[in-house]
Amino acid sequence: MADEQPVIYFRAYEIKDFKYRKNEVEESNSKIQNTPFSISVNPSYDDEKDRAVIKVHVLFENNNISLDITVNGYFELMDGKKDNFEKYLVINGTAMVFPYIRSMVSMLTSLDNENAIVLPTINTYSLWKDNKN
Repeated sequence: MADEQPVIYFRAYEIKDFKYRKNEVEESNSKIQNTPFSISVNPSYDDEKDRAVIKVHVLFENNNISLDITVNGYFELMDGKKDNFEKYLVINGTAMVFPYIRSMVSMLTSLDNENAIVLPTINTYSLWKDNKN
């Protein structure tokens, strides 16, 4: 098997925005587990296609909690692989950044509640398909 080089290198991430609101509702009406969330991704790159950024935005709302978080992932794009950079960013870049978002959400929501929100894992390939349609 040939020694294949990665297409993108993950260099860093940055929290661009994190909004958390806890609404006052009766405990009997609050359901934290299994609440859907939305995710959107927006890849971009510099003119030389050497560096790329993927903006990952997650919105979560239920009866008593609203979360809105945007995280940028910074990547270096390798020579010879620039044709499919957007696909690699959406699929692989999101897969690298999303665990940080999941960790931030569960850590913050566990600080004032015994039921931390744990976002489910995602199929990043479906994000690519959705992004192209």
